[in-house]
Amino acid sequence: MTSARFTRHADPVLGEEVLLARSDAGMPIRVLPTARFRDVCAVVSVGYGSTDLGFDLGHRQHRSPLGVAHFLEHKLFEDQDLHVFERFGKRGARVNAMTGFGRTTYYFQAGTEFEANLADLLLLVSRAHLTPENVQKERGIIAQELRMYEDSPVYRGFFGLLGALYAEHPVRHPVGGTVESIAAIDVEELLACHAAFYRTGNMALSVAGPVDPDRVLALADASTIAAGDAPFRVCPDDLALPSVAHVDVQMDVARPRFLLGYKDRELVSDAETRLRRDLATRICLDLILGAGSDARESAQRAGAFDDSLSASYLGEARFGVAALVCETEDRSRAESAMRDLLERPLDSADADLQRIRRRQLGALVRSFDSVQSLAFGQAEEALLGVQPFGQLARMQELRIEDVEARRAALFDAAASATCVVSAR
Repeated sequence: MTSARFTRHADPVLGEEVLLARSDAGMPIRVLPTARFRDVCAVVSVGYGSTDLGFDLGHRQHRSPLGVAHFLEHKLFEDQDLHVFERFGKRGARVNAMTGFGRTTYYFQAGTEFEANLADLLLLVSRAHLTPENVQKERGIIAQELRMYEDSPVYRGFFGLLGALYAEHPVRHPVGGTVESIAAIDVEELLACHAAFYRTGNMALSVAGPVDPDRVLALADASTIAAGDAPFRVCPDDLALPSVAHVDVQMDVARPRFLLGYKDRELVSDAETRLRRDLATRICLDLILGAGSDARESAQRAGAFDDSLSASYLGEARFGVAALVCETEDRSRAESAMRDLLERPLDSADADLQRIRRRQLGALVRSFDSVQSLAFGQAEEALLGVQPFGQLARMQELRIEDVEARRAALFDAAASATCVVSAR
């Protein structure tokens, strides 16, 4: 019998069920106990990423160098007692982590011994084994990684664009920092940030697969993760119009890359409202530039850009950016076509929205065929504090008027910038 501490929520499309609870120390937990999969996937998501560079300690404000969140992710995998990769590997488990602008995520996927794997995953994030020697060793490894990224046109172009759009917000800086910034990261800095952000009120645990929910809850209760919330973050809003209209990046590329970006100039603190705004943005980009779009096909036939064109939106509580990128020899023609498509009112009607909605719903249903997608999706929603399985309602309630309003608010020429990556 499942603990009374769990509440049950069912997905209205496929009937998938998720159980919600909190650990004794206050960490949100979501369990999807399904026998449809052989593997178990567990995800611990921490509300701490590369843009969390300042926080209030009450008596003073702490300021971090660039790259601390990513550096700390690396270091948590090195423990003199845990031997992370060796222990997970012996059980046939795959374990990894990733750092983004707003969060750090740790996860494993395995077919056996889920309790031992989950106990080790929770132990991994609960403590940091740091010495001056192992921090110095890791600094060299991360420096090599950063230099490798510097050779990527995708990486250089994207952060060149962000640097034009944002003058102060730390999203303008690479997630891993720079070779110069990580030189200032020491044991004390890493311990301070681990103590500040790796807390039950700033984390979420999600487990999907053939598991006993009560055992998940018991292991979470037994975890030694520090209780409490993260400190107040100190971060510039940076909502002003871009002060730099264009950035040129020169490096070894076979063909120039052109990027056009637009920044959000309004912050949305409520997570549910932000998810609806993000959905409207993605639908808007799909209607204008997605597969099957008449406008895109017409522009491509005219030679404005080719199949290399892609569009994306990245949104967090403190920033939002839409970015378009393509390979082109004619930057002016590509830019003119992109702006013409995005900066004028939609030609689309309700029938077009219904077509996109059906495609999005199909993608949602297909995501239920992946144990990893289920676990990651629920970890994200738990960290945001929104109700489970809200995607369907958001899609059904979205109107074409909402999409047009979002287009008009985001795709403002004054709030845009461009970047070109070209050969030296």
